[in-house]
Parts: sequence; C-alpha cells; structure tokens
Amino acid sequence: MFQPSSLRWPQAPKSQLCKAWKPQPPQKRAWRSRVIPGFLTGLWIGLLTTVAATATAAPPAIPNAQASTVNGLAGTKQDSPPPAVPPRPPATPAAIAPDQAGISGLVPAPNDDIGVGQLRPATAQPSAPGSPEEQSGASWLRGVVLPIYPSPESDHWGWLINGWLIPNDAEPLAIGRDAAFSMVQTEPGIYTFPVLEIRPDGWFSFQYTSAGVAWAHTAHLDLGTTPLTLETWEVSIKDSVQLQFRRPGLSQPMRLAPSGSAPLQALVGPNSIMKPLELEGDWLRVRVTQPAQGCTPLPGASTAEGWVRWRNEADMPLVWFSPSGCQ
Repeated sequence: MFQPSSLRWPQAPKSQLCKAWKPQPPQKRAWRSRVIPGFLTGLWIGLLTTVAATATAAPPAIPNAQASTVNGLAGTKQDSPPPAVPPRPPATPAAIAPDQAGISGLVPAPNDDIGVGQLRPATAQPSAPGSPEEQSGASWLRGVVLPIYPSPESDHWGWLINGWLIPNDAEPLAIGRDAAFSMVQTEPGIYTFPVLEIRPDGWFSFQYTSAGVAWAHTAHLDLGTTPLTLETWEVSIKDSVQLQFRRPGLSQPMRLAPSGSAPLQALVGPNSIMKPLELEGDWLRVRVTQPAQGCTPLPGASTAEGWVRWRNEADMPLVWFSPSGCQ
C-alpha cells in the first residue's frame, strides 16, 4: 500500500546522480485541473514501496521535479511548439521486460492521491508470455521510448527506454531489477503510471517512484514500438469492466438519480459485482449484483441499477478497478 506521508526521497544535482544523496522533505504538488482540452484522446508510475525480497534500490531522483504551475494552467506557453526529441543514449541496452518482483503498489490505499488519470499503452492487448509483443504487467515498457524532464522549463534529464531508466551521463538501470518502481493496476493484467497533472500545451507529469515526479510531452508518446496514450480517470472508469469502492468493508449508497439529495435506492455492500453503465459528472450509473463471491452471485442475489458517486469534491476517485474483471 502507498504511504506517501511517511516517505522521504533523495535529491541531488544532475552531476551527482547515482552517487550519495542527502534526504530532503517531499515537495507539495499543486492542485491539478481535470479540464483537459484538445490533445487528450484516451492517460503515474506510483509511489515507491521497498521490496524486501529483492536488493532493488530506488532510482535516482529527478532534481527539483515538481508541479510548476497552480491549476496546471497558469503561466504556460499556449502557443509554444513541442520540444524537439533529444538525442538518444549513445549505447542503448537491448530491450528487456521489467522484473515484476521489483514493481509494487498495484492497488492504491483509500486516501492515496492518484492524480487525474493514467499513462498506458495505447493498445493494451493480451499476448503470449515471453513474446516481443507481450504487454501483461509492466512488460509493455520494453517497447517504450520516452524522454523525461525535471519540469517543462528544464533541460532533458534522461529516458525511459526499452525497459530501462537511463539518466543522462549515468549507467542504465533495469526497471524492477536495479530500480524499484511502483505502478497501479487498472485492468486485469496491465500495470500503468498514474498521471498527476496535464497542461494545455501538452506537458504532463507522472510519478514513477517516491523519489521524484517526471515530466514528459504528448508529442513524444509514439517514439517506441509501444505507442503510449494519456487517459483520464473519467474515461478509464466509464470504460472499465468492473469496479469496487476504494474503502473496503463499507457499504456505499446507491441513489435513484445522480445527486446526493436523490432518494436512496440501496446500499452497495463489499461483496458485490458492480459494472459501470453511464457517467455523468461525479456520478456513475451502475448495475450491481449482490451478494456475490468473486464473480459468482450467491443464492438469493439480486440485481439493481442506480447511481453512485465515483469522485469526491477534491476530484479523488472513490472507486477503483476490480482485479477480478468479471465479464
């Protein structure tokens, strides 16, 4: 589980990356807009959790990586051209699938800030394990080529490329083996990066570990053999197969209309199959079958449709993707 309040991460000047760091306090992220015009069509690597069973270490922090504007809009250059693609590393390692043992934090805790959406492969489809096209888990990172930056105004810092994290002028780090990453699971078998902020000029930030926030640009999402896309939680949740509430063990109200003042229709218990039907603002119309054990309705189960609140006043999702994915 993510515990961002208890984490501290190292920071260092660029010339001292991969050397000793002095711990610094976490930097507070700016509030993020969820109104994203234009370029968005379909979207963190999460917070670092130490993997006790491996010797995986935290990757080097991108220095001073933080949200650069309030609301993600003020002070941006609306008409600025996208950044040029930086020169690739002189010796790029062969593509590898990340070590799954070094990736953790797949289900965020109820109070974890999971941003505004996800960075994911544009077409996430099952494939044969071990094949070059495999996209299960984090294997799709073997086909990713993405330059990353400390901020939209800074110089290029390094790469996510071929399953490696490669800081400029430093040794490559194998994701999950040399560098502990954290991701979220948004559908059965696929891990993605939560996105913290998206700007109208195409810059977006995502958190790949507790060690730092990286920035990238939408113009660079298709440089590798695995094209990437940004997808807001609205789109992800509306198109999901099955959902569950983020606070386990608590029954949640389902109402007759998308309003907190609408009559209560039923309480959705923890042992339920909840499928999304329609999204309207902060409300989601769902079909609920309960009680159920996994994907199987129990004797006496009933099915009803109604509205549940999927996002609170702070724009934090109240629901998450069920790992079972009942069809």
